[in-house]
Amino acid sequence: MTENWNISGLILEGICGTGKSTILRSLQQSERFYRRSFLSAIVLSEHQTQRVLEQKEREVGLTTADNVGLLDQHVSYLEAVRDRLNQMQWCQNNRTNMRVPYVLERFHLTHVYHYPHMTWEHVQPIDRRLAGLNCKLCLLTIPDAVLRERIIANRNAAWREYLSKYGQTDEEILRYYATQQQLLRDLCGKSEIDTLVLDTSRISADDAVNQVLDFWGAV
Repeated sequence: MTENWNISGLILEGICGTGKSTILRSLQQSERFYRRSFLSAIVLSEHQTQRVLEQKEREVGLTTADNVGLLDQHVSYLEAVRDRLNQMQWCQNNRTNMRVPYVLERFHLTHVYHYPHMTWEHVQPIDRRLAGLNCKLCLLTIPDAVLRERIIANRNAAWREYLSKYGQTDEEILRYYATQQQLLRDLCGKSEIDTLVLDTSRISADDAVNQVLDFWGAV
């Protein structure tokens, strides 16, 4: 990213066990991020971008309006920030201290692969708006052979109970997550957003963060 900009975004997507939270935490703690010359930043974890819907899902169920409404709320705010900044002449004057990077852990692709009532067509307008918000997407992946280690092994009883909704045997659960990961890959192919697919099983968290930041180019 060589041209000046007011707002620039990064979305971290991936099934569980691919290291999204680890990468997000390491990114924020990285020297490149915390020593950036501009002070503002917006960072939302999966708690704000998806999991805030969990209670309603359990109690009454969700509709497409719930999912799309949440995504629209976040994107509309980012658009408002961009539009205000675009009224100023800072970019033309080669200023950089007004910049706002934003990072989202899970976003519209998660809402498609995680919820059976959601389809690509429901989030395609969101995807197009994100592309207009100078956004990039990083899909974190792991090979199918590593799924058992990352998702099932060394997990507590509460997690195993959660996994039971996806299958009664380890093999059924692993097939479910392998299918979900392939769906995410397919959704990335439909997206208008520039995408990096990164296998986190082969590199350290620090190396992964450096690759993600190099791809993003904002800090």
